[in-house]
Amino acid sequence: MNYEITRLTLENEMDLVLGHKRSIRLGELLNLSIASQTSFTTAISECCRVVLERTGSGMLIVTIVRDGDKTFLSATIRYKDARNEAASSFGSLDYAKRLVTYFSVYTEEFLNNIELRITIPRAARLTDGKIQQIIEHFKKESPTSPYEQVKLKKDELNRIATEQEEQLIRSRYVNEKKTEFLSIASHELKTPLTTIKAFTQLAMIEGEDLPENIKMYLTRINLQSEKLYKLVQQLLDISKVESGQLDFAMEEVPMNGYIHDTVALIAKTIPTHTVFIELGEEVVARIDKLRLEQVFSNLLINAAKYSKEGSPIRVTTMLDHGKTLRVSVKDVGIGMSEQNIKRVFEKFFRAEEISRSYSGLGMGLYIASKIVNAHGGRIWIDSELDIGSTFHFSLPCVRATDVAPAG
Repeated sequence: MNYEITRLTLENEMDLVLGHKRSIRLGELLNLSIASQTSFTTAISECCRVVLERTGSGMLIVTIVRDGDKTFLSATIRYKDARNEAASSFGSLDYAKRLVTYFSVYTEEFLNNIELRITIPRAARLTDGKIQQIIEHFKKESPTSPYEQVKLKKDELNRIATEQEEQLIRSRYVNEKKTEFLSIASHELKTPLTTIKAFTQLAMIEGEDLPENIKMYLTRINLQSEKLYKLVQQLLDISKVESGQLDFAMEEVPMNGYIHDTVALIAKTIPTHTVFIELGEEVVARIDKLRLEQVFSNLLINAAKYSKEGSPIRVTTMLDHGKTLRVSVKDVGIGMSEQNIKRVFEKFFRAEEISRSYSGLGMGLYIASKIVNAHGGRIWIDSELDIGSTFHFSLPCVRATDVAPAG
């Protein structure tokens, strides 16, 4: 069992002095003989000095090691050497070898290591409790010089930065695995689901003489299959977004006619609401028609989903500064809080109060934001609780036209 007592980054000659002081102090706390303290501290200083001279940096880690019925005081000096030379080839370490009970060099996790050990005699009566007291002593010991004070602060900041970096790496790994799973699962689901949809629609077309209840069952199967198909497609889109493989077929399109036709088509899927279309100046933009249709579909269906049946939904456009087309989708629904506005475009985000009453996985707005961004635009929201929400997105214009507005 290993107990880490203290560690020290090696950056300059001042750290050799600091390492020497800590080693001496530890020897005193362990009640080692003067000869043992001197030998161990000198060996550490020699190794640290050589590592600093050859590489310019390193790490000293001092531990107490229990191995069976024996206990050792151990020091490990870790470093990277661009010349890739093992420490065993450093002739200047021969003296350090003779000062300690155990001397070893090895490579671990792309780092070179020099390990030194001396035996702690039984007379030291070293219990687990005493080891913990020594560890606490080094944690609480006040700096004895301005340099040591700065060093401690810097080491603490480095430790925090390292922990944050490791957490970020773990988070990225988990996200990559989630994306990989979504991609595999979606592909596996899509084939049988397409087959179910196809045969259901065939049965509906050819089953004119079927009983009404069977027709109703087929209609419901088709409706639910369509919902599931859209969900699987969203999962596939997310996996493509994460891997940078979301494809776009860009073309120059007069926007008024495109928006009017697209919104009118989507409006038929939400017969519980009246959709008003108010289009401004005609412009041409470079877009992927199918991908942008996903954005309109998500915004309009959300507007209907989170507002009362029969309430209006308004789609408007305007030209900002003669360069950018702004599209707005406004509802008079439940609205959202400032806190939720900040997170509404995050992947899988679902407000707690929304998730209890409304179904969904929080993917649509995330995908919509990525599609708009890929077009060189941006998406944002204005919203007030219990009053309603207006989603806006912008698209850069290729040029204005003389075509009269559609409406």
